[in-house]
Amino acid sequence: MEKKEYIVTVFSENQIGVLNRITAIYLRRKINIESLRVSESSIKGISMFIIAAFSSQDIMEKVVKQIRKIIEVLEAEYRTADELITQEMALYKISNKAFSDNHSLEVITQNNNARIIEMSSEYIVVEMTGSREEIERLREELSSTGSLEQFSRSGVVMHRESIEEKLNHFI
Repeated sequence: MEKKEYIVTVFSENQIGVLNRITAIYLRRKINIESLRVSESSIKGISMFIIAAFSSQDIMEKVVKQIRKIIEVLEAEYRTADELITQEMALYKISNKAFSDNHSLEVITQNNNARIIEMSSEYIVVEMTGSREEIERLREELSSTGSLEQFSRSGVVMHRESIEEKLNHFI
């Protein structure tokens, strides 16, 4: 069985405990969740869960079938990353001293189209938006210089087709 990254999108009523029941399905199958994002969808009162994990297609089909059985879930589906529009945003906290002493750090951030969003006497925070590979490449470059103090990323996924139209019959 070939494992690859699948992204599960779940739309549910905004109710307490839904996240716990969804993640329990992954736990029971011993699937590590690589990233998880929950936000309000474009339809008020409906939450959207974006869950990325590595697995096989047949396992993901079973996971989605189980998720669909949760009463509050309105829609659930899985896709590969290349079937969706995906972007990540990352924040990199760099030592101000290292940034000042090493001109190559400024060149690295510029070459990666990253921008400085906060400066203090102790640190600089750099923000970058791009693909997972671009985000990781900058992380590795900054880590290799020993200047990276902290790192955080978040992912955004959008369907190429309108998924919200499928949900309109639920509201």
